[in-house]
Amino acid sequence: MRYWDELLREQRNGLTVVVDKSWEDCRIRDLFDESCCDVEDLERKVNRGDLDWFMLRARVMYNDLELGSHICGGFLYEDAREVLRDGMAEDLIYSAEQEAKQALPGLIEGLLRVEVDKLAA
Repeated sequence: MRYWDELLREQRNGLTVVVDKSWEDCRIRDLFDESCCDVEDLERKVNRGDLDWFMLRARVMYNDLELGSHICGGFLYEDAREVLRDGMAEDLIYSAEQEAKQALPGLIEGLLRVEVDKLAA
């Protein structure tokens, strides 16, 4: 089971937006190489807790029903909350909102056809 650490939860346009992070499965050396940085030093800093190596997820929900989500990995920050200030989280939120926007009309149409009084008590 994967654990997600919530960074943001807020209401936007009647929907709940959640941004959270989880550990990155990919090794740092799979995404960085020695030509750009000291990979061993980055690995040490992550293992010591000086850097955060994570995946970021944005979800758009209505009453805990997920309507859209987007996940991206390979984030390396001193403080994961920086993604809330530098635009990275907003990019993922936008993608999740677009997914929700596409899902909503069909969901609304389908829910309007549900005969609630015929559901089991």
